[in-house]
Formats: sequence, structure tokens, C-alpha cells
Amino acid sequence: THALTITQAITHLPEKKPHVVAGQIHDAEDDVVMIRLEGRRLFVECGGKDVGALDEAYALGAFFTVRLEAGGGKIRIFYNDLAAPKATVEKKAEGCYFKAGCYVQSNPKKGDAPDAFGRVVIRALALSRDSPAGTR
Repeated sequence: THALTITQAITHLPEKKPHVVAGQIHDAEDDVVMIRLEGRRLFVECGGKDVGALDEAYALGAFFTVRLEAGGGKIRIFYNDLAAPKATVEKKAEGCYFKAGCYVQSNPKKGDAPDAFGRVVIRALALSRDSPAGTR
């Protein structure tokens, strides 16, 4: 099992298309799971589909903790309390890696000015790996 835990706040969105990805699991070809904010709705996306709301009325600048945990053919996404997953996706993938940061989903072709931006502030980031019994 591999996990990425991020404590972060999304503090700015592009004006015309206010969409930002703030954390994800990616494979060699494309994103596998993304933590997205669209307007005020913070949610999990997998394969272009909404697979679970994290916060329906997210306030810009509010810190939150999200944990992406992958292992055994499943990806579990935890939000704030980290006790129970908010979303679980059954997904087998290889060559995956975590990404944390600010990935705007807008550009001038989508109506935003060339200097439009998004901002994510990361307060803490941790990676972990549980090794199977008997291995290192």
C-alpha cells in the first residue's frame, strides 16, 4: 500500500473556468484519480467521472487534509478526519506516481486571460509505503 497525505488550501482559481486539481495519482499515460475543485465543489474524479464529493461548499483558503491510499487493486480517498474513506475506486494500474500541487484546468482557449492562475498552498506532505510481510 502506498499513500500520499497532503494538508493544503486552495487559495485562488482562474476566473472564467474556476477549476483546479490539487492532488492526484497518475500512471504512465494519464491521470488515474484527481482531487478537483470546480467553483466551490471539491470532489474526486476517476476516468472523467465524479466518484465522490469531499466538500460541496469549499471556501477558498480553508485548509484540509486529503489522503490518497493505493493498494490491492483499490484506491481509497480520505478527507479531513482520515478515519473512513470518502470514496473508494477499484482500479488496477502500473507505473503510478503521486502528484501534489496546482494544476489549473483552464487556458486562453477556454476563455481565461493568459495571466489567469490558480494557487494551492501546501502546509504538509507525507508519503508512506507499507511493505508486505517478510520484505523490505
